Amino acid sequence: MSENKLYNKLCNIKNLELAWARLKTGQNIQYKNYYRELFLAYELRQNFNLKGLSDKLKGYSYEPHKILKLYIPKSSGLQRPLTFLYLDDLIVYQALTNVISSKFQGKRKSIENNYVFSNILNPYKSKNIFFFKKWQEGYKKFIHKIKNYYNEGNIWVAHFDLAAYYDTISHNVLAEQISKKTDADFKDLLKKCLATWATNKSHLLYHGIPQGPIASSLIGEIFLLPIDITLKTKGIKYVRYVDDIKIFGKTRRECLESIIFLEKECKERGLIPQSKKYEILKAEKVEDAIGKFPSLSGNEKNKIFSNPSEAANIFKIAISEKNFDISRVKYILKVSNKNDEILKIVLNNLKQYPDLISEFCQFLINYSSNSKVARIIFAKSVNDPSEYEFVEGKIWELLSNFSISKSIKDSYINVAIDRLKQAGKKPEKPALRIGIYKFLASTGNCLVIPWLKQEKYAFIQMLIIPFISHSSYKQSEFLDLVNWFLKRSNYEPALVSIKQLLFASEGLILQSLDKPKKDDSGVLNNILGSPEKIDPVGQILKKMYEIPNFDKWKKFFEHNRDYEHSNLCIYYAYKSYFIDKNAWVNYSDSFNDIVIRKFVNLLQNKLPNIVWPPIINRDGKNIDIGVIMDKQNQLSQKYPSIIDNFREFHIQRNGTPISHAFVKKSGNLTKIITSSDQKKLKNYLRNGYNNLITVLSSLL
Repeated sequence: MSENKLYNKLCNIKNLELAWARLKTGQNIQYKNYYRELFLAYELRQNFNLKGLSDKLKGYSYEPHKILKLYIPKSSGLQRPLTFLYLDDLIVYQALTNVISSKFQGKRKSIENNYVFSNILNPYKSKNIFFFKKWQEGYKKFIHKIKNYYNEGNIWVAHFDLAAYYDTISHNVLAEQISKKTDADFKDLLKKCLATWATNKSHLLYHGIPQGPIASSLIGEIFLLPIDITLKTKGIKYVRYVDDIKIFGKTRRECLESIIFLEKECKERGLIPQSKKYEILKAEKVEDAIGKFPSLSGNEKNKIFSNPSEAANIFKIAISEKNFDISRVKYILKVSNKNDEILKIVLNNLKQYPDLISEFCQFLINYSSNSKVARIIFAKSVNDPSEYEFVEGKIWELLSNFSISKSIKDSYINVAIDRLKQAGKKPEKPALRIGIYKFLASTGNCLVIPWLKQEKYAFIQMLIIPFISHSSYKQSEFLDLVNWFLKRSNYEPALVSIKQLLFASEGLILQSLDKPKKDDSGVLNNILGSPEKIDPVGQILKKMYEIPNFDKWKKFFEHNRDYEHSNLCIYYAYKSYFIDKNAWVNYSDSFNDIVIRKFVNLLQNKLPNIVWPPIINRDGKNIDIGVIMDKQNQLSQKYPSIIDNFREFHIQRNGTPISHAFVKKSGNLTKIITSSDQKKLKNYLRNGYNNLITVLSSLL
C-alpha cells in the first residue's frame, strides 16, 4: 500500500465534489439550516472553489479553523453541544469520512440491519450523493428486530447507554483503527482536525468529535465497529441505534453476563457506560422490550388535525409532569396553527421546559401579528431571562418576527443592547448574541451593523447578514461592513454578503467594494469573477514567518517536479517546527537549497551580463550550496539582504548532529538547536524570504 494512498484519495477533486454533494443532501436538516445561505453563495462558483481547496490539501497548506459551539438544553438539565465548522473544514471533514467509509463499508456490512440500525451507508461503489440511507428504514428494522428477539423467548432486556459518547471518542485510537502503520499524512490531518474542532478554546483536545455534521455520525459508527464485531462473534443478542444498546436473553443471568462483557469492551476503548440509564428488566409485553418511543396513533393524529379543542386536551395531558410525553408535545407544537388553549400553556411554561424552546418558538410564530403576545413573551422571558443563554437567544430571535409598534420596539432595543454588552463578556454567550443580532436587524435600519463589525466569530457574522434589511445595502455603514469582512481570514461573512448583493441585483455596490488582496482561500475572488490559483508554498511561508503571501512560487520553480519537492520540504519544515528543532533546520535548509539554485537560474536569464556563480560543475553535478553562497561572488555582493541570511542559516545547519558529528572546519562537536537558536534562525529566514519576495516580484 502506498504511504499516501488515503491522503491522495482525500485530495482528489472527485472526492471533494462528492463531499460537497453529500453535505447538501444530508438528513441533518436543522443543522444544515444554519448553512443554507452560505451553501447557496459557495455554489455560485463551486468548481473553482473546490479546485482551490484540492490544491491546498495537495500542497499541505490547508489548516483547520477553530469552531463555534452552541449549547442546547436537554431534558436532564444538562446541555448538548452543537458544533459549527467553517465551510472549508466542513467539506474536508466530509471528504475525510468519504475515504474512511469506503475503507470500512465491507467490514460493517455484516452487522448493518442485523445488529446495528443507525446511519446505514449507501453502497459506496455507486458514489451515492446521499451518504446514509433514510433513517426511517433503519428505525423500522430496529423495532422489528426487537420484536423478533422477544418473540423467540428473549424476555430479559438490558438497556445500556454511553455517557457523552461523542465527547469521549479518542482521536489516537480512531487513527490507529483506520491504519496502523501506513497513511501517516491522512491520520495526522484527521487527528489535527479533530483536535482543533473538539474545543473553541486556545488549547487542543485529543478526544471528542463535533456534534452536528453528518460526518460525525459515520465516525461514531466506525469507532464502535470493533465492539459490534466482537459482540457478534461472541453470539450476544443485541441491537444498537447510535449509542443506545439493548441486550436480550432468555434469563437474567444471560443478560447480565453479556452486559459485563460489553462494559469491559467499552472501557477498553475509553468509553464510559452511563450507570443511571443501565437496567435489566423482564419484559411482560413486547412494548416493554421496545421501551419509550413515539406513541401517537393514527387516530390521535387525526384528532389533533381536525379538532383544536381535542388537540389542546391531548397537549395539556402530555405536558403534565405526571404524564409527560415529549413525543406528543413536540408533534402537537409542530403541526398546530393558532390554538389559544395551547398558547396559554406554552406561555406559562416558557422557562419550565428549556429543552422545548425551539418547538415553543415554532408554535408562537403563529401569533407574530399579535403585539399583546409579544409583550407577554417579553415580560415573562426577557425581563426574567432563562438560566440558559440559548433559550434567551431564541426568545430574542422570536421577538424579531413579531409585528411590534415602533415605540414598543424602541423600548425593547434598549434592553437588547444592554444584554448584548453583557453577552460579549466572559463567559461567552454566542447563542444570545445571535438572537439579539437578529432582533436588532429586524428594526430595518443599520442598528446592528456596528455590533456585527465587533463580533469575533465570523460564523455568527455570516448568520446575521441575510437578516439585514435590503434598504441598508445602499448605506455607507453596510458597505464599510462588507469591506471589513473582505479583510477577515474567514471568508464566510464576505461570501454571504456578496451573494446577498448579487441576488438583490446591487451590481453598483459590488463594483465599489475593495477587492480582497489577501484572499488565501481564493473563494471570494472566485465569486467576484477573478479566479485565483492557490499556491501552497506561499501560504505555508506566510503562516510560518508572518510574511506577505507570494503566489508565484509555481512560476518561480518552473517545473512541477521542483515545485512539488520544494512544497514537501517546506511542509515537513512546518510540521517539525514545534516537534524537532533540528529536523526543522534541515528541512528548511533543503528548501533554501532549491530556492537559491532556482534564483541563480532566474538571474542568469534576466540579467545575463553579470557573472553569476555556477550551480553545476564540469561533471554535471550540483555544486555545494555553501560554495554558491560564498561571500565574494556576485550573488552575495548584489543581494546581501537575501544571501547573508540564508548563509547564516546554512552554517548553523551544518553545525547540528543531524547533519554531521563534527563541525567541518574546527572539528568541534556539533550541537543541537536550542529555543533561543530557533528564534534567531527564524528571523534569518523571515528576513531572507521577505527580501527574496521583493526581488522576485520585480523579476517575474
